[in-house]
Amino acid sequence: MQADRLAKQLDWNLLRTYMVIVQEGSITGAAQRLNVTQPSISSALRRLEERLEHRLIERGSGQNFSVTRAGEAVYREALEIYGGILRLKDLSSKADKAISGNIIIYRSSHLDMTFLDPLLSRYRRMHPGVTFALRSTSCHEVNQALLQRECTLGFCSRLNPSPRLSSRSLTAQEFGFFCGPKHPLYGVTEPDSVALSNSDVVGFEEDHMAGALSPITIHRVRHGIGGDLVAVASGAFDLLNLIRHYETIGAYPRSLAEIHGIDLWELPLSGGRPRIDAFAVVDSDRHLTPAERSFLDFLEQEGVATCPKRQGIA
Repeated sequence: MQADRLAKQLDWNLLRTYMVIVQEGSITGAAQRLNVTQPSISSALRRLEERLEHRLIERGSGQNFSVTRAGEAVYREALEIYGGILRLKDLSSKADKAISGNIIIYRSSHLDMTFLDPLLSRYRRMHPGVTFALRSTSCHEVNQALLQRECTLGFCSRLNPSPRLSSRSLTAQEFGFFCGPKHPLYGVTEPDSVALSNSDVVGFEEDHMAGALSPITIHRVRHGIGGDLVAVASGAFDLLNLIRHYETIGAYPRSLAEIHGIDLWELPLSGGRPRIDAFAVVDSDRHLTPAERSFLDFLEQEGVATCPKRQGIA
């Protein structure tokens, strides 16, 4: 009876808030992500602990805390519940034997994903009832979306160590350092060190020593190109415009530059070009919808991703 009463009275939003607290590692981070006040987050945590009659988090000094054993168990269950909620629409809309549903793909914004376009087109011809949503963001957000079961598949350059996430290595992507027609080094075949160091630099948001694009940062520092980034972009086309229209230097995927940046000039630097890893990542514990399993099976046959072997919901 007590468990039945809990099921009827427990507010899902309390579990959702707790899930975000654990993922962000702080009350402050959870408040920022959910766009609410810190007292609201603390109150939600307190109410959830009271309802469950267990301490979920051991508070430390300042913002520090550790998750208790009970807290870890509640977090795992909250993830399952959240994933199930996200799948309800696809499962309820399944008709007859036709494969239908929406497939959400998260991708790191700095990666060239043009290889995926013809695959999506081919799959849609086979299964016109399936739709896609593609979202570009940071590597961190790609991994978080997978852990929160917000997406079917992710493409990124840096992996979360969670044992739930399994990855397949793709061809590493080569970056070059480019400038636009307005830059004084445009067309110069032997750029001198002073001109390089005096140049303003633009890049992707993850272009820093601790970021997913650290090989680019190291390469730039090694060649003495500029200093700190004067502007960052969250997407490839925004960065392309920063390089093209301003007197700046930026690292950009060479494959995309060949297609969209024909007016850019690649600086001839020594020591080769930085290469950025690329991975296709899935949640190996995810209960797949028929559309998700069909799509991942298709990508596995194409050598792009791996479909979890666990049986999904029929």
